[in-house]
Amino acid sequence: MSLSAYQQALAGLTDHVRKKAEDARVVLPDQVSRNIADETALAIADFMSLLNQFVVRLASGEPPRRAWVEACRTHKRKGCTIHDADCPEILGRAKGLDDHAAAIARASRGDLTKEQARKLLLKYSGSVDLGGFETFLREAALGSYLVWATFDPADFRVNPFDRLPRTHHGICTALGLGHFTPSDILIVLVWGHADSGSPPLHRPTVADAEDYPYYRPRPEVDARWGLTEPLSPNPDKLSPQPEVVIPETTSRGLRLPFQVVHA
Repeated sequence: MSLSAYQQALAGLTDHVRKKAEDARVVLPDQVSRNIADETALAIADFMSLLNQFVVRLASGEPPRRAWVEACRTHKRKGCTIHDADCPEILGRAKGLDDHAAAIARASRGDLTKEQARKLLLKYSGSVDLGGFETFLREAALGSYLVWATFDPADFRVNPFDRLPRTHHGICTALGLGHFTPSDILIVLVWGHADSGSPPLHRPTVADAEDYPYYRPRPEVDARWGLTEPLSPNPDKLSPQPEVVIPETTSRGLRLPFQVVHA
């Protein structure tokens, strides 16, 4: 039986570092610990580097969870890159309304408060005519530091949300967004990859997920992208959705209208 990527990475470490990494992994949250053991998308050299950085931070006195997150942040976007010719043309994501309102407020450089941006997002949901608000909207970052995105694997040119229920529960279930509760209002954003400057698309890894417990490593080593783990219960039997990570970028390629989704 061949060794897993995690086992291969451990085998490349010194005995001392290997033991420290193994001991610390098991005191992380259960799902995060399992994700590390099941990871397949990281090259062995990158996996070794991640584990070694984890141990170095532990040795400096950081608690295990914090040490893991900080080690992950130095190993972002190490999963394979999707070749330009194979990149989806249209990408999308769902995020918290308050989070995106804060991003717009930052992008406005003082012209809008977070609360003003939030009210405008609610006002213009479903509209293609945003007036002066569109300038601020397109300057806002799609995500903080890293953008998780999905697409339609059957047709790279269409809105990925067209194949999903346009409900709060359906979107969260399909995309594995277990950190949202019914009280969290969502915003659905869809953008053109080329119109956004064609930033590189990477298959996600456990380092990109940090300590997010709803991430699941895709078992297939050679897969070009990751897959979400639909939440339970899943009464509509929604399938896992493709997921990639990209560097932080603005919303200049945003396709209108955006949609605000309440529970």
